[in-house]
Amino acid sequence: MKKQILADSAANLYIEKFMTLENIAKQLNVSERTLSRWKAEGNWDEKRFKHIQAKTTFHEDLCDFGKTLLESIKVDMENGEKIEPSRMYTLTKIMNMLKNVKTYEDKVTAENCETAKPKSVGLSADIIREIEEKILGITYDE
Repeated sequence: MKKQILADSAANLYIEKFMTLENIAKQLNVSERTLSRWKAEGNWDEKRFKHIQAKTTFHEDLCDFGKTLLESIKVDMENGEKIEPSRMYTLTKIMNMLKNVKTYEDKVTAENCETAKPKSVGLSADIIREIEEKILGITYDE
């Protein structure tokens, strides 16, 4: 039972919180190898993709609604029927919002999907130079 609770928690952290296996392993005190196995068995990558898609398709829904509205206005115009100003107003508002919604969703998706940046291992060139100068007394002519 405890294993299933851990596996469910790990899946949630990976799929919805976009945590790395390394961070999940530290948080739940489970080996990365076990997490990798659970990830493969549970198809976490596909679930994460679907989770991201579900969160980022509002612009598509908005676009579809706008297309449907535009088509109905077009049909009414072709049939010589009067177009209600509210429908035209709604269509223009949707067109103006689409770009902003898409930009926002792209930004959120990019932030959520970023993989953890690799940690720097070892000393940077600046640190090495500082150690050489201050501790070892090595100076460089510039």
